Order: sequence, then C-alpha cells, then structure tokens
Amino acid sequence: MIEKIMQSMTWIKSRLRDFLPMRVLLSAKQANGQGRYEPNEKIGLSIHPMFFLMGIFYCFIGQLPMFLMSVIVAIEHELAHALSASRLGYRLNKIVLMPYGAVIDGDLKEISLKDELSVALAGPFCNLITAGAFAALWWFYPTAYAYTDTACFISLSIALVNLIPAYPLDGGRVLKCVITACLLGRAEKKNLGGIQNAEEKAEKICRAIAFFIVVILIAFFAALFTRGIKNYTLLVFAVFLGAGNFPSRQNAVYAKINFSHLSALDHGLEIRRVAVSFDTRVKSVLRYLCRGKYLILEVYDKNERYRGEIRQSELAEFFSKASLYAKIGEILKKQ
Repeated sequence: MIEKIMQSMTWIKSRLRDFLPMRVLLSAKQANGQGRYEPNEKIGLSIHPMFFLMGIFYCFIGQLPMFLMSVIVAIEHELAHALSASRLGYRLNKIVLMPYGAVIDGDLKEISLKDELSVALAGPFCNLITAGAFAALWWFYPTAYAYTDTACFISLSIALVNLIPAYPLDGGRVLKCVITACLLGRAEKKNLGGIQNAEEKAEKICRAIAFFIVVILIAFFAALFTRGIKNYTLLVFAVFLGAGNFPSRQNAVYAKINFSHLSALDHGLEIRRVAVSFDTRVKSVLRYLCRGKYLILEVYDKNERYRGEIRQSELAEFFSKASLYAKIGEILKKQ
C-alpha cells in the first residue's frame, strides 16, 4: 500500500514540470536556444512527511484515487498562484505538498496588499473555473457527468476550503491583508508603526483565529461522533491545519525573476521597442517581456519629449535591486 503511494507521488513529481506555466519559467532554452535548463530555473516539488500519513489514511478508508486526484488539483491550485506571481516578476522555486494542500513557505514581502490579494485569490479562482468548466461540460454532454463529477467536486471543495479565513490557507492570507490594511489605517491616524509591524500583528491575529477554527472543527467532529457519524477526514484536516500554523522551514519561496537575456545576444534576438512614460512603474512594463525578443523601452516625459532608452538587461538589473513599484525614470537618472 505504502509502495503504491510512493510510486504515485514519483509519477506526479515527474509530470509536474510538463504543466508549468511558461511565464513562470524563464529557462535557458528561451535565452540561448540550446534547450538547456538551469537547476535554479525550475519549480521543484517537495513532499512533507505528514502528506504521506494523509495518503495512508485515505488508503485505509478506501479513497486513494480521490486522494491522488486531490493532489493534482492542489498542484493546479498552487501553479495558479505561481502564474499570478510571475506576472509581478516573481518565480516560485518549490511547491510543498502538505496534507491540506500544496503550499509555499513565505510570502511576497515586497508587493502591495492589493497585489498580494490577487496572488492569494488566484488559486481558489482557478479551482472555481475548473469546477465551472466541468459543470458546463455536463450541460452539453450529460454523459460526461459519470467521469468528471469527482474532479468537479474536488476542485470546488479545495477552492472553498482554501477560502476559510484560517492561516496558512488562502482565506487566512486574505484576512491578513485586510487586517494589515486596517492596522495601517489606524497607525497613520496615530502616527504609530510601519507596514512590517502591522503585518506581524496581523499574522499573529490570523494564527489565533486559525487555532480557534481548529478547536471548532474538533468540537464539531466530537459532536458528530457522539451521534454515530465518524467523519475522520474532518478531524485529520483540523489537526493538520493546526500543525500548519507552527513555523517550518521548507525553503519554498518566491524570488525575483532574472530576465536579462544577455547570454541570448550571442545567438541573436529580435528587438521589441515599447514607448513608455518617465513615470511608468516597473510593474507596468513587465507585461511587455516576450519569449525570444529583447525589450528596449523608449522613455518620454509628460510633454512627449524623448528622454532616453532602457535595455532589457538594464531593466533586469534595476528590478533585482529596486521595488516593483519604482518609476522607470529612476533608471535613466542612474545612467
């Protein structure tokens, strides 16, 4: 039984990189056309020991296929987060499979609360779209229900579970952003603290709420158990959700993408020129980056006077040190 779980996990890990979003991986193949991949340019997959315990549990209750399907949906969920972060210039280096889903250890520390919300909600939104797609398929092909009902149920379940306001689920991260924004509003009125202090307080509040929800779930399990309803899945989820609130080092973080393409110039690249304002933010120009093309930004002031140009390598070097919301004109000032 355990060997079957190990074989299934190995297959999932080997297939993971076949489904990675192209915006997340800026591989050496894109840069130099040689088809070579660097180790630090891949998204790795790490499996927490508790994840295997969950797999063994599902084996004993005869639901291993549903568990493996849940793993695939959880990976889809986290890749949606990774794709959303890649649009902000960040790459996820590793996905960690936990009993309550596929997670990362660490946040995007340098992005705004609004962008952090968009990244947090990308996973549940992707699962809801998947569930909706299956439901739409049933409308056109009713016979497909027998083959896709489980996938739809799991996608919908993972989306709704992750919206629970319990850290470290996505709902908990959304709640953290809301609480941080409220604390920052009070801090500005009283001239107290900064964003780091507000985030630390918000995280403590979110973890306290998570433990409160864990207690409620365990109490609910006990109430059902006394009535003869043995919902062990609810108990296991509550226990592992509580365990997820204890700090752990998984070395799975978001890092800024290096998109300089300097090595690709030896093989030749088509140039893409884009006109931008002197006050344009770095975040706004990242969408102009294309595979197989070298970006050159032509910078103009408010009176449409030409101020200079910024090459992709200069933009990449500036982005590695500056904020995502820094103005493009700051690069010209340093030249």
